[in-house]
Amino acid sequence: MREKSSSSRVHDLLGSALGVFALVMLLLSPWQVDRSGPDPFYKGPLLFPLITLCLMLAGSVPSIIRMVRPGTTQWYLDGHGKPFRAARVLGCLILYLGGLIFAGLEIATFVFLLAALKLVGQDTLVKLSVIPLLVTVILVVIFKYFLAIWFPEPLVMQFFME
Repeated sequence: MREKSSSSRVHDLLGSALGVFALVMLLLSPWQVDRSGPDPFYKGPLLFPLITLCLMLAGSVPSIIRMVRPGTTQWYLDGHGKPFRAARVLGCLILYLGGLIFAGLEIATFVFLLAALKLVGQDTLVKLSVIPLLVTVILVVIFKYFLAIWFPEPLVMQFFME
């Protein structure tokens, strides 16, 4: 049985392809999103694709660097080609969408990040407490206070209001 190195060339190739795609879409995004609304701040529809594409590009930088520099990494797929960890995190993400409606942005975000970190094996006490808390605070500040995006009242609040 061959011993696997820490990173796979196949994974790096996919990460690099996603990064190049994100870069191309980032450059073309002003022509892809309609910004001709009545208000001067109607650039809002462009905000979320820009955030997503920038995150994709930033996440692909390590893969691009590993693809460019020569190394001894091998071409293989992780495990048997079945992304069980990613599928579990996707399941958490789907539950997160329901959690936004049921429990609200703050609780759903914190619980999703806690569960996702635990599922991918990042379960040190510092990571499980600091990362979900910081990301939750950052998301609340950005979306609720800075961008003034309205979120509906969580359904769980109806239990306390009656």
